Amino acid sequence: MKKVLNLVLGLLIASVSLVSCSDDDDNAMPNLSVNNGIVLENSATVTISGLELNVVDADTDDIDIVYTVTTAPENGILANTADLTTSVDLFTQADLVASKIVYVHNGSQTLTDEFSFTVTDGDNLLTGIFNISIGEKQISYFYVLNEGSSNGSVTMINRNDEVTNNYFSSVNSGVTLGQFPQSMAINDEYAYIVVTTGSGAGYVEVVTASDFKHYATISGFSYPREIAFANGKAYVSNGNGADANYSKQNNEVYVIDLKTMTKTKEIAVGAGPEKMIVSGGKLYVANSGGWSNDDNTVSVIDVDTDEVIETITVKYCPKDMVVDVNGDVWAYCGGKPDYSNYPDVTISNIGISKITTSSNEVISYELTDISSGTKMIAINKAKDVVYFISDAVYAMNIDDTALPTAKFIDATFYGMDVNPVNGNLWLSESNGATTAGKVHVYSSQGDKIKDVIVGNFPNSTMFSY
Repeated sequence: MKKVLNLVLGLLIASVSLVSCSDDDDNAMPNLSVNNGIVLENSATVTISGLELNVVDADTDDIDIVYTVTTAPENGILANTADLTTSVDLFTQADLVASKIVYVHNGSQTLTDEFSFTVTDGDNLLTGIFNISIGEKQISYFYVLNEGSSNGSVTMINRNDEVTNNYFSSVNSGVTLGQFPQSMAINDEYAYIVVTTGSGAGYVEVVTASDFKHYATISGFSYPREIAFANGKAYVSNGNGADANYSKQNNEVYVIDLKTMTKTKEIAVGAGPEKMIVSGGKLYVANSGGWSNDDNTVSVIDVDTDEVIETITVKYCPKDMVVDVNGDVWAYCGGKPDYSNYPDVTISNIGISKITTSSNEVISYELTDISSGTKMIAINKAKDVVYFISDAVYAMNIDDTALPTAKFIDATFYGMDVNPVNGNLWLSESNGATTAGKVHVYSSQGDKIKDVIVGNFPNSTMFSY
């Protein structure tokens, strides 16, 4: 890796010109001996030291060699370590030697940046350009959510493939996560874990994303399922879709104030709301029917007014959704079971429904096989290929007009997620209530990379920077 970085740094050659501001032959001309530039990850803060930028002057102390930024970087700021939020345009060679100057990237999707500068010893002037190469932001931690049999858990995997099972308990003094955690997501500095429980007293466990320590608990849910974020608010889908006789019963989405971590509003939607996804200022809610298995709609909520503005009919039992590069929503629908000849159960209306969000037009594709699981659809890094699970894992280009017949990965899984940085698929395998599950990692070309042993009933992976 060092060889690669050295090669990149070696290519970042700055343009430098010398201008004399004095006729004093006794004042030695300063020499810009090092101008290597820096290489960093997206959103990173990196020190610019004397190893990256250095002026040598035989008769001038470092503190008197002064740099002036003439053109500031566009995709970040130069700052002093004493205050990383304030841009500086003056610093000395002594500041560089003491590692007091840093570049703070702003997280924009850019690959390069630069700043122009002059440097003087009081009499002579140099000008130059300092180059900055920006790589993609890398995943630091992979969090696998394990539903468990009596108590759920989280498995943490770091960049070095070091695995810590029961991670939530290990950093929270042995406190267990709770029964049947269903989903989790990161928003800003916090991670949110939705826990259903078997007692009808569900909650959302909030932890700080940096260390996974308990921050807050949002309670008062009967059957919480998923969480989504928009307009500085969180939305939690809630309800099992059935009354005491398993007849269809509509449920709700709760609006959460992220400052107070409390519920502020209840929005009535269809039965058994599950996955929610945001596209074009609207929240799409998959109404699965829950235990009644008797809904085939997607509720559309305006995130400005928090009101339902549309109800869209799709195939039966929509459970999971993704949004593609065009902003269109793809819903994975588990179908409507018929128990009239139990124990023989037939399922109809299985498939994938694509919602063109500009018109609410729906195109549905029929599936004949379905796998038992929770997270059954995902989107690739470029958001132009949809992955879904039926009798195997399939990959479908969003412009295709028919389902693929060739299997992408010839196996079925309980859950599926895509690493947003490198596009690898993280596929969860459940091995029952008493046997540890596994996560299988495949490349975006369908090649097996590795397996990781995790907790019981793993259903999803969350990627943290």
